[in-house]
Amino acid sequence: MAMAKCPGQDSQFWKPDDVGEVKCPHCQKAVEVWKDDVWRNCPHCGRRFMNPAMDLACAEWCQYAEKCLGPEFMEKLKARFDELTREKLEKEAKDA
Repeated sequence: MAMAKCPGQDSQFWKPDDVGEVKCPHCQKAVEVWKDDVWRNCPHCGRRFMNPAMDLACAEWCQYAEKCLGPEFMEKLKARFDELTREKLEKEAKDA
């Protein structure tokens, strides 16, 4: 039996703020991003960058995350979560 699409990744359940814009880190122009975009190619300069607005928090707790997203992606996602956590802790220490 096929597994139903994960509600967290099924765009029919998304809210308006699950799609937005971020600045390209290379040319600083606005680029549309969706919460499940890991990588985006800037339509202005063509450079590829990781989506800073990515939201796949379900991957932290879902028992099907690796099956759903794949082991290679999960490894990259864990590295990104670790990076964001480190940045948050550094900012909090600086602000204290």
